[in-house]
Amino acid sequence: MQKTLCSWLVLLLLLLAREAHPQENLPWGGGTPPAEFFTLLQDLNKQYGPDTVTLVSWLLDAAVHSGSVLTASIKVNGNETREDAKFLVFQVDTGLIFNTRTVDQNGQLALLWDKILAKAFTHLETLRVPADGVMVNLLYHSKSFPETDDLSEHIDEPGPLEAAKFYFRTDPLRAYLSKELSPQTLLSQSQVLINDTPTILTLPEEAVHTNASDNPRGATQS
Repeated sequence: MQKTLCSWLVLLLLLLAREAHPQENLPWGGGTPPAEFFTLLQDLNKQYGPDTVTLVSWLLDAAVHSGSVLTASIKVNGNETREDAKFLVFQVDTGLIFNTRTVDQNGQLALLWDKILAKAFTHLETLRVPADGVMVNLLYHSKSFPETDDLSEHIDEPGPLEAAKFYFRTDPLRAYLSKELSPQTLLSQSQVLINDTPTILTLPEEAVHTNASDNPRGATQS
């Protein structure tokens, strides 16, 4: 049931985003979604604007296709003030389980950037939100298990929940979206926290915009 509701949410978010940005080539599906979601999305659009709806839709779409084996979901948690700046908070439960035997912490962050953040950002030309920037809180699980294990064996015990928070101020993010900044430069001008501890993310050269159908090492699609 959760997977079905998640799919309908993606569909509806993309519908509202398409109405707000008809020039974009957005994915689409058929069917009639539950009526209560229309009110939810209209409220989101009214409170935070169409760019917020677009970013929400593509973050969730990227999470669903990132290799998640648990249910992916997203919500907007209002504003958070950090260092005299106000960030609009997007919380994404990615549904990912990383194997710490094969992917270290920096590798996990690089995959979260590549498979979710970079993928979502490719669909934005600019970003207008009622804040000084956005914070994307990516939730995932990590544990050590034999490389020969199928991830489906660990769904019931996915390991500790981890939180990777990316704080992007509006000006650097807009410069990145307009291709004036490289991914690494954007990250160097942003803050990255793992479980509220600041960290530095160093991207491998190939972790820029790889194909969304590629599975991250240590994770697999459901």
